Amino acid sequence: MFSSRLGALTMSTIAAGTVAGVIFAATVVGDDAPVDSAGATKASPATTPTPISTTVPVPVVEQIVEPEIVEPVPFDYGDCPPIARACVDLDGERAWLQVDGEVTYGAVPIGQGGPGYETPRASFHVSRKVIDDVSYVFNMAPMPYAVYFTNVGHAFHEGDPEGDSHGCIRLAPGDAEVYFNNLNVGDLIHIY
Repeated sequence: MFSSRLGALTMSTIAAGTVAGVIFAATVVGDDAPVDSAGATKASPATTPTPISTTVPVPVVEQIVEPEIVEPVPFDYGDCPPIARACVDLDGERAWLQVDGEVTYGAVPIGQGGPGYETPRASFHVSRKVIDDVSYVFNMAPMPYAVYFTNVGHAFHEGDPEGDSHGCIRLAPGDAEVYFNNLNVGDLIHIY
């Protein structure tokens, strides 16, 4: 409680609360009555104080919370050598592009060969690229943005990463186009 006397007015202020979301109130009492040591107005025998009450709005100040600093998790390169241009982690169901061991795109989700059609695990080189290809072996299934890495038809190509393939690495639309545009014949592909 805070009390001050200005001329013939006694002003008492009661503040309750803290900064965030608490109402502050101020009460103004006008009289010539004395004020005790606790700041309360004492009535004189000759006069009775007439309180004048006014609530003074005080803006609420929102507390600013600093965002927590989250350290980035180091990229897991697994068994992919730095010289590989594209890496495929079959167990992690992800693939990425890199240059000199530094990720340039990804990691992105992949679809891979299902039971009986497992995607081979080894190092390969890009052998050819075909922008609008189809699988002649599997009912003319579309294989847009095909980047072949084996001589028996294994390739990166656009498809549903959620489903199983016949051994190819399926990439989502957009990702397949990035792989097609960034991989060249002869580039090392490592699948583990």
